[in-house]
Amino acid sequence: MPENFYSIGEVLAVLSEEFPDVTISKIRFLESQGLINPERTSAGYRKFTKSEVDRLRFILREQKDNFLPLRVIRDRLEGETSDGLLRPEDVTDPSMPRGIRVPSTGHPTHRLASQRVGSEQGAPVHDGSSGKRGTRKRPERLTRDDMLEATGVTSEMLATLEKMKFVRPLMVGSEPYYDETDRDIVHLAGRLASFGIDSRLLMAWRLSAEREADVFEPLVRAVMSRRGADIAGNAGPRATTSTQDDALKLLDDLIVLGEELRTALLRNVTKGLRNEA
Repeated sequence: MPENFYSIGEVLAVLSEEFPDVTISKIRFLESQGLINPERTSAGYRKFTKSEVDRLRFILREQKDNFLPLRVIRDRLEGETSDGLLRPEDVTDPSMPRGIRVPSTGHPTHRLASQRVGSEQGAPVHDGSSGKRGTRKRPERLTRDDMLEATGVTSEMLATLEKMKFVRPLMVGSEPYYDETDRDIVHLAGRLASFGIDSRLLMAWRLSAEREADVFEPLVRAVMSRRGADIAGNAGPRATTSTQDDALKLLDDLIVLGEELRTALLRNVTKGLRNEA
């Protein structure tokens, strides 16, 4: 059967429900960056195959859900040996900031991460989702340009957040580098600012987080102290590993419970406002 083709307008219509901000100019820009390569009619009009539309959908999802720079998306697509598309079984984990997608084992992101982990010699770390231990993979490093592209904030706002100690980039010489948590903080702060919340008012969230951490710290350290006792008592490596896992799992559980309580309290104190709306 002959393959069906989509015009650029039809592609826009197909994608607009999931990506309401996508425009023809955006699609043309992604083509100019070499991320998609639609065919052309004899008259020079673009025509897209279904696989090209799926590839475009994958790129837009990576930008929307993971806030990845185009350079990173290109690397992930080029590292894929099949078609590099998001599979139906690739789920969204609601426990991660902004619903970041957790790839299936066949997804290029998962495989590339696995290859990096397997090639690095690092300390074992706790995997909160499975309760198992794995190999520590090197944290992602983002340059200032990466951060600005991934989060959409201005250079001035990023500088303000650094001054307010919301993020503390790692300085390598004169160049700042950021990790994934920095990216999440900056993005969320930018989202709040877009609703008219001044940067100075964001300090309330930072101070609240620090107070929560002060509550959690003695509980987690109490569990960690058992690890020290195990070492002093010449307990086997399995016992000390289990104690460290317990401490990290406790911290993860406390963070989740704190988030849920904070959300419930906010809903409670805004009941009156909701009733007036």
